[in-house]
Amino acid sequence: MALLFSLCLMGMVSGAFAACTPIQQGQVAPGDIIDLSGPDVPADQQALGVHWDYYWTVKEEDASGKTVATFNTKSISYTVPASEYAKNYYFELMVTAREAQLCINQACVTFPIVKPGPCAIKTEAPKQICITDENKYSYSTGSTPGQVNQRWWVFLKDDMPESLQYNSFADHVVGDGSDVGLVWHKVAPKSGTYVVVTGYFAKKAPYAFQGSCQVQVQVVDIPLNTITVR
Repeated sequence: MALLFSLCLMGMVSGAFAACTPIQQGQVAPGDIIDLSGPDVPADQQALGVHWDYYWTVKEEDASGKTVATFNTKSISYTVPASEYAKNYYFELMVTAREAQLCINQACVTFPIVKPGPCAIKTEAPKQICITDENKYSYSTGSTPGQVNQRWWVFLKDDMPESLQYNSFADHVVGDGSDVGLVWHKVAPKSGTYVVVTGYFAKKAPYAFQGSCQVQVQVVDIPLNTITVR
């Protein structure tokens, strides 16, 4: 998501700027981090002894919205609120030549903030499966929303955690992406009720949780078979 804005500095006779038309970027999940960077001073300007100052303004919705953050560094990181977030965040960068402060340039972008819709797992696998079954069964949710990561776990029902984190329960992870294929005689160490669960998480650490869904599968043991002579 890191962007490099190539700005052509131009002389300005006053501090007034026309409205900046933002370039819309891809969707971002609530709680995720937006990393942005301004341009480097080119060699010909460095040869003149010119330095650039950077000033960022972050606003809710658009250029007329409430200012929620400012920065005076070349590169910035902004964490989108996990709750009570705006539908869009507008980022404006002003670059000024320090030695000639009428040389100013402006650029802006906007990011829509979209929480993925509720997921639902689809499968043609039976709800009861023999522990020796060597078939691979597919579980899927359709396409993963573009603004999130998706991960899959399998737990015994009694061991199902109350909450999931993207990098948690590594021993139970069975895949990433919109679908997973499970061979139950490899996945299930013993018979019981298992939970196949998938979760959506923001793209960047700390991978804010965005939602999950699950299905249950009963793994059945081979029946006993003894002949008793009476």
